[in-house]
Amino acid sequence: MNPLYRLFLIPILLFSQLSWAQEATVRGYLKDNQGQPMQFVNIAVQEIRAGTTTDDNGFFELQLPSGEELTLMISHLGYKRKEIPVLLEPAGEKELEITLEPVFTALPDVEVTDRQVLSTDITRIDPRLTSSLPGPSASVERLIQTLPGVATASELSAQYSVRGGSYDENLIYVNGIEIYRPFLVRSGQQEGLSFLNPDLVAEINFSAGGFNARYGDKMASVLDIEYKKPQEFAGSFSLSLLEGSLHLEGISDNERFTYLIGLRYKSNQYLLGTLDTQGDYSPSFSDVQTLVRYRLSDSWSFSFLGNFNDNHYQFAPEVQRTRFGTITDVREFTVFFDGRETNRFTTATGAVSLDYDPGDDFSMQFISSIFQSDERENFDILGQYWLQRVETDMGQDDFGQPTGEPLGVGTFLNHARNYLNAIVWNAEKKGRWNVDNHELRWGVKFQHEDIYDRLNEWSLIDSAGYSLPQHPTDEVILQDTLNTQISMQSNRFSGFLQNTWNFERPHGRYALTAGIRANYWDFNNQLVISPRSTVLYKPARAERWIFRASAGYFHQPPFYRELRDIQGQLNKNIKAQESIHLVLGSSYHFTAWQRPFKYTTEIYYKFLHDLIPYQLDNVRIRYYADNISEGYATGLDMKIHGEFVPGIDSWASLSVMQTRENIEGAYMTNHEGDTEPAGHIPRPTDQRINFSMFFQDFLPRNPSYQVQLGFFYSSGLPFWPPRDDLNVNYGRMPSYQRVDIGFSKQLIGEETNFSAGSPFRHFESMWITAEVFNLLEISNTISYSWIKDVENQMFAIPNYLTSRLVNLKLIARF
Repeated sequence: MNPLYRLFLIPILLFSQLSWAQEATVRGYLKDNQGQPMQFVNIAVQEIRAGTTTDDNGFFELQLPSGEELTLMISHLGYKRKEIPVLLEPAGEKELEITLEPVFTALPDVEVTDRQVLSTDITRIDPRLTSSLPGPSASVERLIQTLPGVATASELSAQYSVRGGSYDENLIYVNGIEIYRPFLVRSGQQEGLSFLNPDLVAEINFSAGGFNARYGDKMASVLDIEYKKPQEFAGSFSLSLLEGSLHLEGISDNERFTYLIGLRYKSNQYLLGTLDTQGDYSPSFSDVQTLVRYRLSDSWSFSFLGNFNDNHYQFAPEVQRTRFGTITDVREFTVFFDGRETNRFTTATGAVSLDYDPGDDFSMQFISSIFQSDERENFDILGQYWLQRVETDMGQDDFGQPTGEPLGVGTFLNHARNYLNAIVWNAEKKGRWNVDNHELRWGVKFQHEDIYDRLNEWSLIDSAGYSLPQHPTDEVILQDTLNTQISMQSNRFSGFLQNTWNFERPHGRYALTAGIRANYWDFNNQLVISPRSTVLYKPARAERWIFRASAGYFHQPPFYRELRDIQGQLNKNIKAQESIHLVLGSSYHFTAWQRPFKYTTEIYYKFLHDLIPYQLDNVRIRYYADNISEGYATGLDMKIHGEFVPGIDSWASLSVMQTRENIEGAYMTNHEGDTEPAGHIPRPTDQRINFSMFFQDFLPRNPSYQVQLGFFYSSGLPFWPPRDDLNVNYGRMPSYQRVDIGFSKQLIGEETNFSAGSPFRHFESMWITAEVFNLLEISNTISYSWIKDVENQMFAIPNYLTSRLVNLKLIARF
């Protein structure tokens, strides 16, 4: 060897030996709060570019420099992040045993382990994020609207459409109890508070389709909520320019009695003031909710869930000015109003549950609940309108102002005196039995419904308006006339049987869930059987992947709204709607930038039979009350979820979907005035593309300053002129686009110190947030008003949603 090469080689070898001697080894074992090993946990070293993930058994090993103070950053989706300081001796070894806590309150019968995740097709969401997502209302439903497959068209409403289904096709449970909502609500601003109180929620579970047989008889989705089981005294309050809330929770000294109580008040008067229709808005929405539990013995416990909700909405409109059209052809619609609208929706829910749980392998639950809704809708609104052109020539003195003769002048009067009272009572028994490698679930349920409905509404339009071409005299026309009185009682019997098998093979692990539901309704004497199954597979050679396949029948027996047609009559021969779900999906865990991420995707096809067509106006659904349609829904859902910013979860969802139906007897009118069969047309919820994003960030050197961003994009919904027949000529609304942003400052945190006498020493955290709603000032359309001008041209006047607004919010936990 050349002596010169030796001269260079000797110091290199010496340096490498010294470097090796400077290194040390850290080994660790990661487990959850149930003592189960956790794989794919991300371990990063804050000071240097080094890191790894845990193996199948929860172990990890790292080679690190010795003699330096280093920080291990431990993170996993759904668990609280941990920081562990380490200082290693040269050539030394250090062993760690680390327990990660879930971000939500753990329930005794829920273990968030890899083995359990394999046995379910449900998406779990951190309920604490409901207060982080900026928007007009801090609600669970708003968080659900950011998920793939879920679409929304209004920030004022908690309603959502899932994979082309209507708002009435979504199941909601709280502690195993099915939740109902008012029937007469026709706009988002009337809706008020939903049942779900986010302050009381411990766990949010959601499925967008292909769910198991233990969930009830709806065709689109299931939202399964579990409320907290308090371990100590705690509480929270929030206050903003739109709403306020207070919650308390606690446990007795002998740990037998626990309680949850939540109070909420909302008045979105400040927000409604940004609508085009100006006037005196007086909304008042409030509710009180409680959950108390008492452990009778080691095996038996009793609980009561109660809710009283009073949504009161008053509105005296004064004037509306709406501009629409193109750059060169702008028109202004002006209405001067007189009259008032007064609506009140009062609901109450009470449920008692007796639980028997002698051990981990067997449990039973006996539930009885009652729901009552008292709804009153009264309005007399007189409007006088003008339709005018707006000058678009910048060279004219009256540029941007209405000009010329009115294109249309008219008067309308809308009248309603509607009253509805509904009582839904049910009794249910459910059970669970774990034996060997499978879990058996079963349940039976009886439900009685008693509904009284009195409808009296009409619209009057004089001949000076759009009626002029058809009625040259001063004839007065009543339209959309409903005058009926309905009283009905009915009973439903339902049950399910479901089994889940977990088994392993050399090439991977499987979880097979198969079940069957049955439902009988004595109103139409129909019995429906709904078999369903799901297979999940985790390959041994690709452990970061989980694959899912689901198939099943989903029958939806009509509830009251589907029974009543547009003329207000009941159809006693109506049948259950039917959907066959085929779903293929996968999830992939990976690490990027030394942080954990999860990518999920699902492709689905739904065969739709015996559909009941409907019209959608704002959030009001008007059914044809007849099984005269067949259709389909198909699409692709994708979501990426992870720590785009270290220690904080964010996600983005993208959905591509099409849903169409063929309505028997439906027709279209062409430009020549001839009619032709409509064939397959879009369903009212056919939003082809949906993209949503929830993103969080903080200042790197001061994490007490944070920013939260909510972004929603949905392509336009189809819309139709008002009709009582099956003429289905349609157009599409503009896309729904909205950006809400929040800027937060932590006032009190874990490291905040107070004197012994300070009242603030009892607070765990306190944040103040400034929110900007509709940051980009986009005019989103929710519905249309229809008029004709003197040339017999029909115009769709857009009804816009809220514009930009600044909100302040204070949230404290103690």
